[in-house]
Amino acid sequence: MRFRPRAWVSWGLTASFLLALASGVWISYPFREELPLISTVGIETVIPFGAFFRAFHFYAGQLTFLLLLWHLVEALWARAPQRRSLRDWFLLVLSLPLVTLALFTGYIIRGDQTGFSAGQIAEHLALRVPLIGMYVNRLLFALSESGVHRAFMAHVYLSVIVFVVAGIWHFRLRALRLDDLLLWALGAGILAFFWPVKLEAETFVPLIKGPWFFLGVQELLRHLPPLWAGVVFPLVPLGALLAYRSFPYWAGVFLSLWAGVYLVLTCLGAWR
Repeated sequence: MRFRPRAWVSWGLTASFLLALASGVWISYPFREELPLISTVGIETVIPFGAFFRAFHFYAGQLTFLLLLWHLVEALWARAPQRRSLRDWFLLVLSLPLVTLALFTGYIIRGDQTGFSAGQIAEHLALRVPLIGMYVNRLLFALSESGVHRAFMAHVYLSVIVFVVAGIWHFRLRALRLDDLLLWALGAGILAFFWPVKLEAETFVPLIKGPWFFLGVQELLRHLPPLWAGVVFPLVPLGALLAYRSFPYWAGVFLSLWAGVYLVLTCLGAWR
């Protein structure tokens, strides 16, 4: 029996990703990477409906990430790793770090206090990676060398790679209908209208918190060395997902323990 995800998850994942791509292209035209914060403020205040479209892009990306997590959990629950081909399972697992990095670089390039601080932390963590840390940093971040230029390019190219790696497979699964696209556009639009995405432009704040999905790593950095907290620990679920085909029981145990620990760390980081 072949694994088939719930229809609304598959359609929502595809639709929200396409909406994030389309809105990202629209707001990228007035964006200037040499003046990221000024450009972001300009998009919100000068461009007609700019604040709405920036928030729309933000929420479409968040929906993509959350639906991807749901899709993975659903696939594990249905034992899809054993039923899918190795290629399909690898591409699904690979899409998780790609989407996460795309979201994270999106926080960086807006240029506010939160984005700048998150970028600095990511740069230091990347440099901790043995042997290839310098190259990873130059590929994705390098804020101290070129501002948000590398992060902006990474944000664009990662989105294209996700489209190729994951999007095409989902398009083959089922052609996306216009009413599905409009439904998820309405959901992202409602979120964008009622909950605008704020910028943190203050110079001095007591505690700068990164993106919500990064709070667990930020909290763990208080207790462990950067290599273990910011590099090894986030890679544990990827290794467990890839090993799930061969060792489903132990991989499931590791994933469950990791998810529980990370949830507690995220709550502690949000509470501070």
